[in-house]
Amino acid sequence: MTTSQREKDIGRFDRWSSTYERSWMQRAFFDPTHRATLALAAGIVPQPASVLDIGCGTGRLLRQARTRWPEAQLIGVDPAAGMIEVAKRLTPDATFFSGTAESLPLESATVDLALSTLSFHHWRDQAAGLREIARVLRPGGYVVLVDMSFPGWLLRVLRVKRVHHRAGRHALFAQAGLQVQTQQKITWRGLLATVGKK
Repeated sequence: MTTSQREKDIGRFDRWSSTYERSWMQRAFFDPTHRATLALAAGIVPQPASVLDIGCGTGRLLRQARTRWPEAQLIGVDPAAGMIEVAKRLTPDATFFSGTAESLPLESATVDLALSTLSFHHWRDQAAGLREIARVLRPGGYVVLVDMSFPGWLLRVLRVKRVHHRAGRHALFAQAGLQVQTQQKITWRGLLATVGKK
């Protein structure tokens, strides 16, 4: 993704931020994905002290995380300033940063559980983003990344960039120093959850 394409992508989310919470996509698509992601994460990390959402948007996933882990420190990172502004208003008990997956504004080894739902295909440099996640995770920490995934033959036909098949995502995790614990489809066939451990 070139810089200008990335800026256009971020600008689109900035413009969407004022109506994002009211979008039909929240109830139909994002909320079920968030619930499935949190259920999967809770089975792996029952009581995380800190939860990071990369590509947090308006903080919707973190608000659901709060009901599951009321004592956890909640942190959100998103490159769209409009999304961060809304997130701060709707989720005042969380900490939000404007930033990207490729350059997380966090200290090393400070996060127990990192989550990312449906933002991976927007990352400019996915390998760098996964290395950053590995950097901020504490030893033994986990990442649960949920994004689109299709078979290799379909990706070749569609010529889709930054969407991977199962083995391709597994390789990216391994290159970042994250041990893949499981990969499984959630909510609908095109979404793959990949769980990695530092």
